[in-house]
Amino acid sequence: MRRTLLVPTLIMTVFLASCGGATPVSESTEPVTEEKEMSTEQVPDRWEATKIGTTVSHIHGAGFWQDGRPVIATHTGLMEFREDGWYELSSNRHDYMGFELVADGFYASGHPAQDSQYENPLGVVRGTEKGETLEIRSLEGEADFHYMSVGYETESIYVYLEQATKELAPGFYRSLDGGVSFEPMKMDGIEGRGIAGISADASEPKRVFVYGPDGILVSDDGGDTFEPFNDQGNIVTMATAKGQLSYIAKTGTSFDLVVSDLTEETETSIDLPSMSADNVPIELVMEADRLLLATSDNSVYVFEDEGWTQLLKAGNVN
Repeated sequence: MRRTLLVPTLIMTVFLASCGGATPVSESTEPVTEEKEMSTEQVPDRWEATKIGTTVSHIHGAGFWQDGRPVIATHTGLMEFREDGWYELSSNRHDYMGFELVADGFYASGHPAQDSQYENPLGVVRGTEKGETLEIRSLEGEADFHYMSVGYETESIYVYLEQATKELAPGFYRSLDGGVSFEPMKMDGIEGRGIAGISADASEPKRVFVYGPDGILVSDDGGDTFEPFNDQGNIVTMATAKGQLSYIAKTGTSFDLVVSDLTEETETSIDLPSMSADNVPIELVMEADRLLLATSDNSVYVFEDEGWTQLLKAGNVN
């Protein structure tokens, strides 16, 4: 599954210099896993109805909970959509970045709430029970991953680290142990290309995609070597599900959504919902025949039964 942010394109000459060229970045010593707020007590419902008139800002991730409800990660915690409107989790109201759903929970990074016991930044967080239970996997107080993708079934993590930590230089990394430790990706085959985002395959642990103004590239060895997947122009966001891939390409001032069946090797175009000219898709999530879309003005749409429904308009809860 893919979670992506609206981000400036990363020019390859810049990040290659940051990685030190031919000198490999030392793999970090395995961080100590910390567990906090690990109560297993069952609480009937710690979600509160969001007040009418609330303005939602900074959507940093989206997905479908295991019960099918859409969820978004915002500047002030998690919100889910129910039949009667939006609800927000009353606990763990952190500024989640890199939010990604997996089969029984989620991963995220970001910044803790002001009253939190966690250090800033959060590092890599594993959430369960819809965010009521959190576990720090690594890099608490050191890393805030804005660019993070996690395989829905595999929990393989692929990140771009913008600022150095005690052990890691800026660059691309993978974690095949759920965020406990990271190793650098060689990224051969992408020289001269702009990279806007990264997307882990949902079911293949070492399959990862990168995308940007030159289309989509794919790696089957954990990001060490890449080859072209398609050259459909400027890809602004993409998502994966088991055996599927979807992406949104920008042509001029318009956007086109395509869903690919990787097994049948077929592609289907889907009309996007009507958006203003200055609005840009920033989050795309797919689950079977459903899609979830968030845009730069903090609007949220769900696609199901061959049609789009708007769940949030320009961040305003009605």
